[in-house]
Amino acid sequence: MKRHPLFPVCFALSTLVAACVSQADPFSPDKPVGPVKPGLYEPARGAYLGAALDTTQIVGGDRMKQLTAQMSDFDKSTGRSHALYMHFLHFPNPQGEFGTWNTDANGWIPASQFAQATDNVGATPILTLEPFQPATFLDWKPGSKAFEATKSFAQSAGRWGKPVFIRFAHEMNGSWYPWAEWTDTNQNMKRDPGEDTGFTAAHYRQAYRNMASMFRRYAPNAALIWCPNSGLLGGEKRDVFRPFYPGDDVVDWVGIDIYERGWTLPMPGARLWGGQFAHNLTHDMTDDPNTPQNESVNFYLLYGQWKKKPIMICETAATLSFRTDLTVAQRAQMTRDWKIGQWNDSEYGWLQSVYGTSGHKTQKFVEPIDKQFPQVKAIVWFQIAKREYIPAQSPTGQVAWFKNEWADYRIGGGVEEGKPALFARQEIDLYRALIRSPYYLSRVTARPRAAQNPAPRRSNAARNGG
Repeated sequence: MKRHPLFPVCFALSTLVAACVSQADPFSPDKPVGPVKPGLYEPARGAYLGAALDTTQIVGGDRMKQLTAQMSDFDKSTGRSHALYMHFLHFPNPQGEFGTWNTDANGWIPASQFAQATDNVGATPILTLEPFQPATFLDWKPGSKAFEATKSFAQSAGRWGKPVFIRFAHEMNGSWYPWAEWTDTNQNMKRDPGEDTGFTAAHYRQAYRNMASMFRRYAPNAALIWCPNSGLLGGEKRDVFRPFYPGDDVVDWVGIDIYERGWTLPMPGARLWGGQFAHNLTHDMTDDPNTPQNESVNFYLLYGQWKKKPIMICETAATLSFRTDLTVAQRAQMTRDWKIGQWNDSEYGWLQSVYGTSGHKTQKFVEPIDKQFPQVKAIVWFQIAKREYIPAQSPTGQVAWFKNEWADYRIGGGVEEGKPALFARQEIDLYRALIRSPYYLSRVTARPRAAQNPAPRRSNAARNGG
């Protein structure tokens, strides 16, 4: 019988087609016919370190200086420079307004300031573009809002000229964003009649390809990330990845978001299986635990081993701080254990599951990332605390909701908003020890796209102007 995780992953919650490029078939053969070139900025070996920091508090003063200091302070506190920092941009916002490279539609930090701040600390930006009116990307013609806004943004990114990652409409296979096929308005974790958004997987693929066409034309320095959520929601047994895949030609990196929040409401004394992270890379919720085969889509096998795409863990973290069914002391201890606990060689915290390597001196790991998942080329920790609506499965099998509770995903975070964290030093020290491995990289390999896709060689006469 297969080993299944004790506590399956609980998914992160947040609250006219005119093709300019040919439509790719998402069900085309998964194994490439010929040799596959490395992805743009893909390292030959190792994984980039990355983080998403909370920039929402930076609202006045010299924002560039504050952003730079925030990233620099995180690097210093963790003992390593991080190669990647992530920023979220509404594109467009819920009112349908687009920002530009230099201005944000909501008045928040624009792409230009964030990109420059990352460059100030020697890092590379990941810009997550969130299309809160996704249908605008289907009205795709010169003069339309999305067409012109994306063109302008891509042109500015190209003029910036330095490496940048673009992650468009992430977690499209979930049920919490308007660019998903459905939203869980009934809050029962099932796809009920009337919950479809009308924005289908085919619409998503077209919207992505329309966006990509501008970056391919105007910003060869931009690496495009396609990033679904791990697992499957909605009570359906279907392929959760391939229907949304926009095509190899417009995907430089394949991303995935994986969180651990104790889906089955573990109680004090429970332990986390050390293979949970690896399981989420290779299984989804359609898998039947009573059979030896894997009925789900093996994400790592499909995109990492067959398609040879570099994989980025675009968001990952663990917390139980939202568990108001527990006492403050209980959830503080359990959150600590879920992040950094160590009971034996097969049961330990999420940080070890994600960052554990074969060369670590003080602990062995079930599936060290450098040996088991060498195509994972970047990991971005979600170093943010916020209030969220979080579902879980009660002992009776019903969906239990923790509404607007404090979810602190930070390494060194706490379980009560505004109060000291009890285990901050322990968590930071373990993270420092794990990322000390030379397997982790602090600088992006900045090979331009032209070097990876060289133009056909010309004759000597042509080179000499003859």
